[in-house]
Amino acid sequence: MLKSMMLIIMAIMIFLSVSPGEVKAESGVQTIYFGGTIITMEGDNPQYVEAVIERNGKIIYAGPKSGANNNFAGKTLKVDLQGRTMLPGFIEPHAHPVGIGAILLANDIVAPHEWRMSHKTYPAVQGHENYLKAVKAIIDGKDDKSKTVLIWGYHKAWHGRLTLHDLDRVTGKVPTIIWQRSTHEIYINTACAAKYGVKKGDLSKEDDEQADWGNLHFWERAYQMIKGTKLAPFFADRQMLKRGMDRISATMLQNGLTAMMEPGFPIGTFADEYAILKEGTEKAGAYTIYLISGFPEQFVKKVSNDEYAKHIDALPARYNTDYIKFLPRQYKTFADGAIYSLALQLRKPFYNCPDCKSEWIIPLKPAQDIFNYWWDKGYKIHIHITGDLAFEKYLDFVEAAMKRNPRQDHRTTFHHVGLFDAAQAQRAADLGVEISANPYYLWALADKYSEIGLGPERAAAMVSLKEFTRRGVPVSLHSDFAMAPAEPLLLAWVAVNRIVASGKVMRPDEKISVYDAMKGITITAARTFEMENEIGSIKVGKQATFTILEQNPFAIAPEKIKDIPVTGVVYRGRMILNKAKYVGGDRDTHGCIGSAGYRWCARTKNCERPWLLAEKYGFANTAEAVNIFCGKQVP
Repeated sequence: MLKSMMLIIMAIMIFLSVSPGEVKAESGVQTIYFGGTIITMEGDNPQYVEAVIERNGKIIYAGPKSGANNNFAGKTLKVDLQGRTMLPGFIEPHAHPVGIGAILLANDIVAPHEWRMSHKTYPAVQGHENYLKAVKAIIDGKDDKSKTVLIWGYHKAWHGRLTLHDLDRVTGKVPTIIWQRSTHEIYINTACAAKYGVKKGDLSKEDDEQADWGNLHFWERAYQMIKGTKLAPFFADRQMLKRGMDRISATMLQNGLTAMMEPGFPIGTFADEYAILKEGTEKAGAYTIYLISGFPEQFVKKVSNDEYAKHIDALPARYNTDYIKFLPRQYKTFADGAIYSLALQLRKPFYNCPDCKSEWIIPLKPAQDIFNYWWDKGYKIHIHITGDLAFEKYLDFVEAAMKRNPRQDHRTTFHHVGLFDAAQAQRAADLGVEISANPYYLWALADKYSEIGLGPERAAAMVSLKEFTRRGVPVSLHSDFAMAPAEPLLLAWVAVNRIVASGKVMRPDEKISVYDAMKGITITAARTFEMENEIGSIKVGKQATFTILEQNPFAIAPEKIKDIPVTGVVYRGRMILNKAKYVGGDRDTHGCIGSAGYRWCARTKNCERPWLLAEKYGFANTAEAVNIFCGKQVP
């Protein structure tokens, strides 16, 4: 079948699709991509080429189609993009595919906002009683009441205070873990504490300060210790993780991702997470996972810096595969508490939130000692930072280190950066600090945090990325999956438009350009983990790894960027199309491709598949019902 598919491509030069679709060139055979919009993401503005040639997974040509025809003789597989747009493969520069993503996708979700995953859509749930009802419904639906249930997505600002009494009331004797929206906190019920032997005295005096034993609630360091020790049998369950990893792979393809970097691997146990990653990536064969070690593993193991440095240095030779790459001489550490927990460190008090409490994940004195150790070893340092006080303190760390032991091109990267101001952005630029931001904070939190936590002015100013781009600071965009959906186009959309969940636009003066946003999910994303010489742009010598879109993000209204369909990816020369994607080029006057099942719907003003409309809006999947729903059709 594969051979016949390749012959069809060479003969009539159209896209093919199977479920999932795949076209893989033979070794030594080159593939030319042409006939669409090819954007290289090289330079300071959009650069276009007519054709790209790949051989053995590498780009060997990018330029005019005439040059490709004249200078590259031999057996050539021809792929006509038919007007679609091809960019460098999308990159996720900060996510947690196994320790968070796979666990979340393998279990249940009750969250304040809707979550559309590759396997299921979970509705938004808000309000205290609605939350408890949703938890009870999940528990009641379980056949085996002895198995532990994990439910992710709780947030006090939307769901009210969660007490042990409430949790026990709706979960009964079913062992239950409530994973807070930030994944920096857990609540467990009495049955869960009994099952895993969680009891007062399990934590050190220092870590015990981040625990509420009366409600079996643990956050930051206390959470890391309980999760990494007593609850490890649940979080490391391989069957659960395999199920979730399959869904991660589907999510990657669905959203055009060809690379993902995890800082701070592993979150749980190394052997379990690595085994799942290895099996999952080899099964998919469609993306690369890059890994950086860091504080979570070192903290739980209580390993010295020198011992941990030796561990990091040994990882690539022992564990790298075709699809997993450990990155030596990089380290992930932590500043303040999670923004989703309203535990970030702020220069001014919380707004209208007497129960909010700032936290340092690592207290400042040991935090600076950790930073200085890895700085002096010449490592690139990645730092989890959410609040403006934490931003300020770590700028101080960098400035002091530069004075004591100057380093050129150190590329220290602040990750997440929920709050900061123009003066801090200027200091970051002056000190050579780079940024990897989560713009989804603005969309998800700005409305609620205007009322609770930050107040209107600070909430509207969250993730003000123009402060960096106007100063030439490299900015990548990440999801920190699952702090945001792993959808690069969605992240770019938020950064470009600054639209929040209510539909309002907040601080439009802080919108960044479409080009800076697209750099943030391609070439600058690669730079964040020092892989920009291999991936991130279309350039001779780099990997032939691309994302194919139905529309050019630079040629449509910025408000529509998140809705661009992802046709598929090319991973090291292997084309993989999303399920039920396009077969031919038979477009009507609205651009709808009939052979792919699309027709124009006047009501939605989009090309739609009738059966998906029926499913989404709850009417019968018949021609008559579709006509009634969509109204008069324009031929």
